[in-house]
Amino acid sequence: MTDLIAPPAAVVGGSIVSFASGLPASHREDVYMSTAFAQRATRDAVNDGLSGDWFDYYCNQLRFLGWDVPTPQTFSPAPAAPMGSKAIQRIRESIGDRFSIPISRALTALERNSLALEMFESTTLKGDIAYFQMIPCVMNGAHKVDMAVYHRKFSMVGGISRFLFSKNDSLEQKSTEQITTITFNTLHYGAFREKVKKSVVSQSLKYLSALDI
Repeated sequence: MTDLIAPPAAVVGGSIVSFASGLPASHREDVYMSTAFAQRATRDAVNDGLSGDWFDYYCNQLRFLGWDVPTPQTFSPAPAAPMGSKAIQRIRESIGDRFSIPISRALTALERNSLALEMFESTTLKGDIAYFQMIPCVMNGAHKVDMAVYHRKFSMVGGISRFLFSKNDSLEQKSTEQITTITFNTLHYGAFREKVKKSVVSQSLKYLSALDI
């Protein structure tokens, strides 16, 4: 399994992942595989009724893989549209441009990629409840990646396509935002790398779609 799965940005299930320039392909693949693995485990647990808190279970899965995931900040924003640009504004105001700029590029690419957007929305929307993440990543030394994980949970008055870009804020209700920053040590992750990649390649690659930024 030598081929690297490492585009500069991608949709991974219900997450939009983007990297600042300078991150090696091996680091990008580690991030993609880890979040795909954690998301699948979380989807299964929520669908089976084993957890009612999507983001808490997801963070615990990352901790299981050796990640240090601090307690996230939580916000209860008023409905605001378009949701995608408001999420990027939250990232910029909370943790700065070095994270908001790469994820803004990914969002622009997602808007024009109908196949990736369809996959993202089909994973994100479950009935009238939706969850999504934005995960911008920047380099922090030879074996470390600083990552922001922005999570949003909300309910909608009926499903709607292109909800990230809709200017109709009346569709969104009961919204919660959470955001945390993680330093991902790729050396520590080495103990899990092959097992996680094998699992993702066999079951979850259909949830990954590259974005052209």
